[in-house]
Order: sequence, then C-alpha cells, then structure tokens
Amino acid sequence: MVYICAILVVLIIAIIFMPKRLTLKENIIIVPTVGYFAWISHIIVGLILDLYDMGTTKKIDMSDWTLVTFVLSFMAVVFLNFKKTNKLFVYTLFWTVLSALAEFVLTKSGYMKYHGWSIFVFTSDLLPIFYNPNLVLQTNS
Repeated sequence: MVYICAILVVLIIAIIFMPKRLTLKENIIIVPTVGYFAWISHIIVGLILDLYDMGTTKKIDMSDWTLVTFVLSFMAVVFLNFKKTNKLFVYTLFWTVLSALAEFVLTKSGYMKYHGWSIFVFTSDLLPIFYNPNLVLQTNS
C-alpha cells in the first residue's frame, strides 16, 4: 500500500504543477472514463478469468480500489497532457516502458501475482502487433 500511495502522491503533484495542454473539463472527463474501463478490465481479467491477484487477499481491498480507480486515471491525465503529435512513437514507447517498470515493481514487491503467465512474455509477443498492425492485416493482393 505504501508503494501505491507514493505513486498516487507523485501523480497528484505532477498533475498540479504540470503545464496543462487539455482543458479542465477534458481532464475531469478523463478520470472517470479511464477509471471505468480500468475497473471493467480488472473485473474481467483479474477477477473473472483470475489471471492475476493484487494485494494480500483475493478480495478487492482499499489498495486495489486506489490503484485501479485513481493511479491509472491520473497516469492517463499526465500522459494526455504531455502528449504531442510529433515523436508519438517515442513518447508512447517511453510510457509503455514506464508502465511495464511500475508493473515489474508491483510484481517484485509481491503486491501483484500472476497465475500461469508473465506480462513480459505477453508484451514481447504482442507489442510489435500493437505498433504495426500491418503485420497482421497484410493481404496478398
């Protein structure tokens, strides 16, 4: 829980002091929208499919709620406020590495436990497809 609170405090400070590219209305809309989809994916992947556990129990506790509701939403606010159209690939790759590093720390600290798979194997297999969908969508014409 300490790691999650530390991330939350850093994100709140970043949001307060960062230059705002988006309007206040857009920033406010981002938080519940990302939070909603984060919860949907957490419920499907983490609870129904049981591909990972977060925290010390199988139930949703305060640390799970904080992480899924606020940390992911605030990361999206920071990401979108700093996003620029030039060098989008490098920017997205930087945030992908940063997110993977945060997940790695959650895993190594014992907060997050995978059941029969690893995010790094999954990511290394699918990342080229996300960045170049033509690898999958090529036709023989």
